[in-house]
Amino acid sequence: MGCRNEAVYRGALRSMSNLNITIAACRGAEREAQKLHDDLQGSFSAHRQATFKVCAIEKIAPEQITKIDAAIVIVNEDTKAGQVSRFLSECEEAHIPMLAICNCINDVMKVMSHSGAMEQSSNTPIEVTCATLNALIHRQVEIKTLKQELALLNRAHGGVHNEMAKIHEELQLAGSVQRDYLPQEFPQLHGVSVAALWRPVNYVAGDIYDVQQLDEDHLGIFLADAVGHGVPAALMTMIICQSLRTHERNGSSWEILPPSEVLGRLNADMVRRQERSSRFATAVYAVVNCRSRTMTIAGAGHPPSLILHTDGRKSMLESQGGLLGVFENEVYKQTEVELDVGDRLLLYSDGFEQAFPQANGDESNTRVPTEVYLDEFEKLCAAGTPQETIDAVSERLDQQSGSLHQIDDLTLICLHAGSLVGTCENEGALASTSNHSSQISK
Repeated sequence: MGCRNEAVYRGALRSMSNLNITIAACRGAEREAQKLHDDLQGSFSAHRQATFKVCAIEKIAPEQITKIDAAIVIVNEDTKAGQVSRFLSECEEAHIPMLAICNCINDVMKVMSHSGAMEQSSNTPIEVTCATLNALIHRQVEIKTLKQELALLNRAHGGVHNEMAKIHEELQLAGSVQRDYLPQEFPQLHGVSVAALWRPVNYVAGDIYDVQQLDEDHLGIFLADAVGHGVPAALMTMIICQSLRTHERNGSSWEILPPSEVLGRLNADMVRRQERSSRFATAVYAVVNCRSRTMTIAGAGHPPSLILHTDGRKSMLESQGGLLGVFENEVYKQTEVELDVGDRLLLYSDGFEQAFPQANGDESNTRVPTEVYLDEFEKLCAAGTPQETIDAVSERLDQQSGSLHQIDDLTLICLHAGSLVGTCENEGALASTSNHSSQISK
């Protein structure tokens, strides 16, 4: 028995040293009750120190029951169940040991048995009655100990519940803050449109993305995936967002930084911020000239970007740089590609490698990365707007086994190079944003 449990047990034992035992007599059983009282006064003292008191059962008030250590109920063949039910139920709620003495078998005895009272005949020798009563009281020590332990556990449970509720509220707020960092609307520029899907595993995600209109012709598309899950990874995404620089002042104007330099500066800043703990991330950044339909893209250990062409071909653009936050002088090579009308660019996080498990695989293989997602992308991106593509991917994700408990954060950005349309009326102003909204899981 542990030290605290033993102390509780000894305290309960001391509290049972001077007992208050009530003999509750039903109407017509007063004489038997008084006789039992006299017999117990002379015999029970050999077991424990106790005070016996005879009371009419209907006159025992509820507040008196809490002061009783044990109860003996004397009933006869004329006793009705209604006369004893209140007293029995209140004793049972208070965990008071009860001994019922009667020679008859009627509805009262059924009530007695349901209340947990031990039954004896009125002809039982007083020595047996004393031993039975003593055993019930000794058992009561254990019950009191358990009650006190249960009360302590309930208080501890209440404290844990309150702390869990507080953590739940704080994590919900953290998730809301992280969602505020995501674009709520996307620019639509010269026929180029964008939509995105963002599904965190829990309250917050280790994925973050951004879509910026850099000037009247260019869009910047960024996606990062911090290593890990939960709050640490989410905090890392906030650092990445704060460190992301896509422009640089050059005299009186702003110059768009190329993707290789953006990732290089971001990596150097992450390495500089790290001290004893190391945090890494993968990332991809693309600058799209929506007028000339050229794109410059660079990756940092990120899954390859995918271009789906209108003729059915697909191009994989591999990342040519290491993880962010590892080597201070890491070089990130960039690639320039041309986008034809109708081409679709997909940037995604590595969570999709486990989002579509093998059709015939067993449950143990659900965490094994596959390339099924590439087939899903190819099928779903054949037609429709970027938002319709995102909706179709989202629907397919919902159809997967275990989709309510996804393994990793999921982020997908879809860019569609539509037919070239006119420029903005004001060449010096940013083009207005479209009504295309990102699909962010709440």
